Amino acid sequence: MLIPLVILGLPLAEIAGFVIVGREIGLAMTLLLVLLSAIAGVVLLRVQGFAVIRRVQEATRTGSDPGREVLGGALMFVAALLLMVPGFISDIFGLLLFVPPVRQAIASYLRSRMTVVTAASSQSWHGPSHAPQERNQPRVIDLGEGEFSRTEDDDVNPPEERRRQ
Repeated sequence: MLIPLVILGLPLAEIAGFVIVGREIGLAMTLLLVLLSAIAGVVLLRVQGFAVIRRVQEATRTGSDPGREVLGGALMFVAALLLMVPGFISDIFGLLLFVPPVRQAIASYLRSRMTVVTAASSQSWHGPSHAPQERNQPRVIDLGEGEFSRTEDDDVNPPEERRRQ
């Protein structure tokens, strides 16, 4: 019930905002503000985006969980998009997301509402020099009950021995 109201209400509120601001400062200044907020969104996305990428790379390099940086980066992306969308209400929410305490509060709320599953590998990939060692490891294929069949020959002559023959 809330989502349809937001979907219908936000554009109407943005139009009302344009009318109110346009009446106070004029059409040219209103359009200039919309253009400047879009440019600010693009610039902030570029600057903050590279910073987030560096922080995620550093977190993965040190072996720590990059989830906090990824969530912060996603919120920064949403903030930049809100600044790029024409409208003063979306600009206000976008600017609020650029404020670190507000972003951290929203991130902790989101973290409390979701479950994050990470898979850590004990092996690390060091390039093609380790590829032959990986190929020498036994290959394990996990099959369900109905996905394989046995023959009488398997009991007498196992598949490993048949390959050698």
